[in-house]
Amino acid sequence: MAPSDRFKPIQKVASQRERKAAAALGESLKQRQAAQQRLAELKQYLAEYLARFERAARGGLSSSQVLEYQVFIGKLETAIEQQEKVVARSEQHCDSSKEQWRGKYSKSKAMDNAVDRMRLREAKESERREQAESDERSQRKR
Repeated sequence: MAPSDRFKPIQKVASQRERKAAAALGESLKQRQAAQQRLAELKQYLAEYLARFERAARGGLSSSQVLEYQVFIGKLETAIEQQEKVVARSEQHCDSSKEQWRGKYSKSKAMDNAVDRMRLREAKESERREQAESDERSQRKR
């Protein structure tokens, strides 16, 4: 068994870990995108609701109607603050996942490069042996 063959299981494990980390990063990116989209939707809804309140206020509102608008606007602002925290956490998770993937990727590529170098050395050594054997056979024929 060639030395490079002995490293195949290690190389396979490193590659599997890298793929798993890449999948986790992809999922993390998807979650971050969803959280950002939800935040944008909440902000857009708040802007629309504020515009609706402004139009209604021009037409005249009772104090209870104003209070209802204010309470709902407060709830929307709270929801936005909470969603901003969700976005921040998802961005941190994304950064963490990206770092983990980079580490796994580096290890996987380093293992690939090491095995490639071993195979090249083995091929050169095999070629050198074959050449030596060929030279020896040709010398015996003389």
